[in-house]
This record gives sequence, structure tokens and C-alpha cells, in this order.
Amino acid sequence: MTEDPWAEFVDQRGHRFMLDTSLEVVVDGEVGYIEGNAHTFPGRMHIYLPGRGYDVTRSLCEIDSMSDASRWWIKGFLAGCEPDISAYLGIDLIEDDSAEATAEEYERWQAFNARCRDTGCWPQLNKRPRTPLIITPEEKADLRVEGELRPWAMVGERVWVPAGATWVEAAPQPQLVSGFMPGTVCAERREDDVLHLDSGWTICVDCGEVAPPD
Repeated sequence: MTEDPWAEFVDQRGHRFMLDTSLEVVVDGEVGYIEGNAHTFPGRMHIYLPGRGYDVTRSLCEIDSMSDASRWWIKGFLAGCEPDISAYLGIDLIEDDSAEATAEEYERWQAFNARCRDTGCWPQLNKRPRTPLIITPEEKADLRVEGELRPWAMVGERVWVPAGATWVEAAPQPQLVSGFMPGTVCAERREDDVLHLDSGWTICVDCGEVAPPD
């Protein structure tokens, strides 16, 4: 008869709960058990650490080692976190009759999901801009962009730039540094300093990266 893997735990607040101890992992050198989806960012898991009496949030790349049961659980969990092709491209392929994914975009999407399943980390996915950026003179004065403002958006692992009243993929594509425009303050600090515009757009005050309204 197989031993029952479920066991009762008591956290630091005195709450009693059951966990499947076959879902054992080691994080930060401590033994813990997978509780489930952290519901923060795709691929993030809650892991309970009995030695601390509370759970931590981790991705696959932050786990030192794991049981076979945990390995299979995580494989299924990460497969369920994959974005569909519409989310990856930042467009609605069902509602937008003019939108159609190319063979190259499908291959890029599949490679993206494969990489994310390997690490358990999904980069943020953005909507594709469809209309011109709306920014007031007062808002533009708050920017720290050097020289002329050249807004850009990162969508589907491609840089998009304005072209008249619409947006197109930049040609040639710049070689980004960890997702940031090379030679900018953002690339050095690995973070945007975002300004929320009255029009619903957001823009980085240092490099001009934008995201359209939801």
C-alpha cells in the first residue's frame, strides 16, 4: 500500500492546513512543499517552508532541487501558464479581422513559450499600439529623454515605432539589453521610470518606451 503523502502543518499564526509532501522542493537551501499558483505573475508558485512557518513565492529558476512528483507538477503548471498567440502578439486575432499571425510569428511564439517553460519566467507581454501617442506639452515637459522624443513599444519580442498614424516594426530591429533600449539609463538600471498620461498611455520618462491604454 502506498504511503499517504498528505500531512498536516501549522504555520506561524497557528493555522492548520494539509499539504502533499510528495511535492517537495529545496529553495534557498531549505526544504519546502509546493502549495500552488501564486497568482502574481505567470509561472510563480507559493512554496511553504516548514522551517520558517510561512510560504515564499518562487519561479522554477529559483528552485535548487525537487522531487520527481514536483518536476511533473511544475511541467504541467508551466504549460498551463503559456500565453496564446494573441496575447503574445498583443492583438485580438478573433475580433480583429485584419489581424493575422504569420508563420514566423507562430514560430517565435512557440520558441518564446519553450524558453519560458525551461526557466519558469515569463516576460511582461504588452498590447500592440494601434493609434498615435497622445501626450500634452505639459506631460512632454516632464520627460527626461535626450533630444527628440522617439516613442517605441515592445510587443511580441519586437520593437514597434510610429509610422504616421499607425505603428510598424522597427527596421532594423535594435539589439535590446535585457529588454531595454541600449545606451539608455533604463538599460543600466534594468527598470523604466513610467509616467501615466491623461490619455491612458504610459511612457518611460528616460527612454520613451510606451504602452497603449488597456
